[in-house]
Amino acid sequence: MEGFLLDAWETVREGGVVMIALVALSFLLYRSAFGTLSFVKGFSASMSTEGIEKGSSFVDREIALSQKKREFSELVSRQVAYIGMLAAAAPLLGLLGTVIGMLNTFESLSQRMQETTSQVSSGVRFALVTTQAGLIVAIPAIFIIQWIRREAKIRQHELVQAEFSLMRERKEGNV
Repeated sequence: MEGFLLDAWETVREGGVVMIALVALSFLLYRSAFGTLSFVKGFSASMSTEGIEKGSSFVDREIALSQKKREFSELVSRQVAYIGMLAAAAPLLGLLGTVIGMLNTFESLSQRMQETTSQVSSGVRFALVTTQAGLIVAIPAIFIIQWIRREAKIRQHELVQAEFSLMRERKEGNV
């Protein structure tokens, strides 16, 4: 484990400021993604009816349930959009690192035509390390976004079923 951490630190050090930005971005991204996933998985239709008084009219309960469904849907949509934006930024940061590394390599080559292979390879390594890190951050996030969407769809279906159930209760009560 210690060797892995040392290798990870060396990679961050080699990637410079771009890698620091990628680490910060990945922290925000995965904190938001897993927080949203936890919220969505923990949400239930029964939770959305808890604040509704049992003695309330059917219409009031239907309105409250509909409002809870809308609020849930809007919250999840906003969070998924935010997570998606962060996931899209990771490969772009990696690409920025690639450009910086290649520019440094070519600048170094143009200044000293007798550049050694190891000096050239360090610039190329910088470029590839940041590209790799950007992809490593972004690719799993895409799968998590889909997982959140799938779980949210399940919860939204439960809310619709709760609405139908409430409507049936009202219809049976009026007959």
